[in-house]
Amino acid sequence: MHIYMSRHGESVNNTLNIIGGDCNITEKGKEYSKILGKYFANTTLDVYTSKLKRTKETAAFITSNPIELSDLNEIHSGDFEGLLLNDIITNFPDLYEIRNKDKLNNRYPNGENYNDLYNRVILALDTITKSDKKILIIGHQAVCRVIYSYFTKTPLSECVDVKIDLHSLYELKTQEFIQIL
Repeated sequence: MHIYMSRHGESVNNTLNIIGGDCNITEKGKEYSKILGKYFANTTLDVYTSKLKRTKETAAFITSNPIELSDLNEIHSGDFEGLLLNDIITNFPDLYEIRNKDKLNNRYPNGENYNDLYNRVILALDTITKSDKKILIIGHQAVCRVIYSYFTKTPLSECVDVKIDLHSLYELKTQEFIQIL
């Protein structure tokens, strides 16, 4: 099995420091989408995205028909979805600290934690890993962390803060995680 993984291109909410939401990618994000398109121009692969605009737009120059799976949607921030991160830190410092100290088990009000997300993403991976083609998953930071944990056999508790860079392509090999672009 040959799996590539990328976070979506830079989104409008990335530039505004807003968590979650369903926004478009920026011009920088579109440039990255074009780079991915060129990189995979002569490759036969299945492309999987979430149902959110930013992942589908990132896939646009690779395929016009990505396989969209809601189980690949970003971790849900519940009542804090769409809020500025600084507003959360300022207005809900206790909740912010509690969640940041243990993202695995704590969630924003009415949102998901990493354990919830892991259980959801595993359902998508059950489908994805049945493909007989090369695979590209275009996801979100938390989703990519879960995928990283799953394929490298690293405990999820050690992955909740792993940095998954924007505009980077990763290749997943047997218990290896290599940034290639």
